[in-house]
Amino acid sequence: MARLKGISGGTLNVAVISAGDYFFPRLLAAFTHRNTDVRLNLAVHNREELLHQLSDNLTDIAVMVRPPRDMDTVNVSFAPHPYVIVASPDHPLVGTKDVPLEALANEPFILRERGSDTWNSMEEGFAGRLSNLNIAMEITSTETIKQAVIAGSAHTISMELQTQKLAVLDIAGFPVMLNWFVVHRNNKRLPPVALAFKKFLVEEGAAQIEAITQIVATTDKPNA
Repeated sequence: MARLKGISGGTLNVAVISAGDYFFPRLLAAFTHRNTDVRLNLAVHNREELLHQLSDNLTDIAVMVRPPRDMDTVNVSFAPHPYVIVASPDHPLVGTKDVPLEALANEPFILRERGSDTWNSMEEGFAGRLSNLNIAMEITSTETIKQAVIAGSAHTISMELQTQKLAVLDIAGFPVMLNWFVVHRNNKRLPPVALAFKKFLVEEGAAQIEAITQIVATTDKPNA
C-alpha cells in the first residue's frame, strides 16, 4: 500500500543502449537525488541485448535511439541525439567548411559494428553509400574507437571535444539528427517509480543531457 501512494521505496529497472552510458548515470543521479529511497537496477547493453531485455520483459524501461519496429511498445522521444564525424585535431580536413561526402572516400574509418545504432546512423547519414567508404576497422567499443580517434555520436565524445582531443568535421549532411526514446512494452503495467522516471525524462531529459555533455543539439554545425 505504501508503494501505491508514491515512488518511495520502489526499484527502478532500466536498461540503456551502450551509447547512453556516457551521460545516463548522471541522469539517474539527478532523479534519485530527488527520490532518495529509490533503488536502481541499471543495465547497459548493445542493441540486440536491449531488444532481448524488452521482449523477455526483463526491464521496465529501455532508453534507446531506434525503438523496435516488430514489437508492441510505447515509444516516447525525450531528447535530440546528434551524430557527427570526428577526427584527430591535426587532420587536414579540420576547419574546412561543408566538406562533401565524396571527399571522405579515401579516408580510413573506424566504425561501430554492423547492426549497432551507430552503424545504422552512419548508414543513414551517408545515404546508402557507407559501403563506398574505406572502413579500416569495426569495433564493438565506442571507447576504443575514441582512442583510435574517429567516429561516434556527439554525446559520447563531449569530454574529448572540450579538451580538444577530438575535432568535429564539417561534413555536408551532418550532424545526423535522431532522438533518444524511452521505451516500454505496451502491455507493461509500469510501477510508480518507472512512471515517475519516464515523466522526468520527457520533461527534463533534454535539458539534463545538454548540461551534462555541453553539446547543444541543433541542426546547426556543432563547434569543434
